[in-house]
Amino acid sequence: MENLPLELNTNILTRLPVKTLGQLKCVSKPFKTLITTHHFSKTHLTKTPFKPQLLLSTSTLHTLNIFHQNHQSPPQPLPLQIPSYPFNLCGEAIQLVGSCNGLVCLYCPPNTYCLLNPTTREFRVLPDPGRFPGDARIRLSGFGYVEKCDDYMVVSIGTDNTGVGNSVIRVYPGRGDSWKTVVARVPFRVFPWVKPVYVNGVVHWLGFGGKFPPSNKIMGFDFAKEEFRVLPLSGDMNERGVKALGVLGGCVCVLLRDRALVLEMWMMMEYGDRESWIRTLSIGGSYSTDPITYIFPICYVEEKVLLLVDNETLVLYDPVVRVTECLAVKPRGRENTMDVIVYEESIVSPYGYICQDHLDRRNVAVKQKERYATSLTFTITLC
Repeated sequence: MENLPLELNTNILTRLPVKTLGQLKCVSKPFKTLITTHHFSKTHLTKTPFKPQLLLSTSTLHTLNIFHQNHQSPPQPLPLQIPSYPFNLCGEAIQLVGSCNGLVCLYCPPNTYCLLNPTTREFRVLPDPGRFPGDARIRLSGFGYVEKCDDYMVVSIGTDNTGVGNSVIRVYPGRGDSWKTVVARVPFRVFPWVKPVYVNGVVHWLGFGGKFPPSNKIMGFDFAKEEFRVLPLSGDMNERGVKALGVLGGCVCVLLRDRALVLEMWMMMEYGDRESWIRTLSIGGSYSTDPITYIFPICYVEEKVLLLVDNETLVLYDPVVRVTECLAVKPRGRENTMDVIVYEESIVSPYGYICQDHLDRRNVAVKQKERYATSLTFTITLC
């Protein structure tokens, strides 16, 4: 195969699964050179069927193949070597900031960000973004892709949550080597416990503002324009109150609770169009009647919807027969809450375009710190 024309080789290899490509990289230097190019990884993304994988965070990280036949297969350990110095001060669960094209952004308090490809296990620890002023007590984080410049970006916002613009905004471009400060006004107060979602080059948070009584707002940070925008809600959404944000089928979705305590999920079919909100399903039962219950929509699994309930339980909801199925996927002995995010298998590198000289210097630095390395446990479910 190595003697075939480059175009034909590329056409064949970009249709192979990530695991097979990893094996080819180990046995053929020409294949390794081809597979590790940026153009190849982008082409591979467009030709690979999307099947969501889950990354779970408690006090450790785990991956889960939700497309397993019975959704309940036993996990198997998979070690990941990460230098301990960014993580050994972390006394709480690693926060899953966002995912895009197979990359996941992690945040480990108090001040460490990391880009990780859970499939290839390649990771990149970002430089320290610096401390925020004392009055910026709330940190908002986001991760996404900017098609215009073909780059991945992380945003870190320190705010006092007054909704009057007293905030510090820092952005890290994937092809850069330092954080930069962006001048922009945070327009509303934000619910920091509601997970942000990334759609259409914009990372969104659920917030509130306006005259008394305040109404729900969906605030977004546009990575390309480096400015905030407001996503319009329709009709009585503000009066009923938005309980959670999510992304399903590439569309922003929200969960609302009606007067009968039935949860409804609405999707914005055309991004930015107020009139394109449609109700897609209703969720009854005990999960909807408890006003304290927090439900986060994660992804579609065939004709069902996967939900995270109270950051503790994964639930498959069948909207046709209105039946829920709890998934026993939480790691044994883990009583703390968990965070969940969807990612896709890819060979995209967290280092992106960074030149080979930089990677060589980075590899030397990693080897020098191997004696400080620790093992952050993954658990992977195999098909």
